[in-house]
This record gives sequence, C-alpha cells and structure tokens, in this order.
Amino acid sequence: MSQPLTALDDLTADDFLRQLAALRDQREQIDRHIRACLAYAREFTGPRPYTLASLAEAAGLSISGVRTAYTPADCETVARALGRAPRRRA
Repeated sequence: MSQPLTALDDLTADDFLRQLAALRDQREQIDRHIRACLAYAREFTGPRPYTLASLAEAAGLSISGVRTAYTPADCETVARALGRAPRRRA
C-alpha cells in the first residue's frame, strides 16, 4: 500500500473515489497481464515446462482456474507481442 489507511481520512469524497477507481484500473491491468502470462505458459511454450499445478500455485488459482483463466483474445495478444502463433497441440 502506497499510503497508510489513516491518510484516507484526509481525502475528499471525490479524491477517495478517484483513488479507488485508479486502484481498480491497476488491478484490471495486473489481471490482464496474469492472463497473458498463463496463455504464454500454456500455449506458447513446449514441450510444456510449466505444470498446471505450478502455474496454479504461482497465480493463486486452482488447476481448473488456470485452464479457464485466459481467453483466445489473451492468446492473440501474446501472439502479437511475440510475433508468432501458439504452438499446435498434438
């Protein structure tokens, strides 16, 4: 936390709401990055050096949560960033 919770008492209502919205935006950005990292680990590496269990532990998800955490759009984002398509599953 960048500032102590006691500093919240000094904020106006508008400043508090702006700060809360900024925190939400940061969380959404981090969530997008986590999804992209999971897509990379599952779809762009091979043979798969990352187990579902290791990814789940690192991401704070269940194994089934890792399987469903990212979407085709996340894979497209990673593919564009890497300049290559995901590997093909056998």
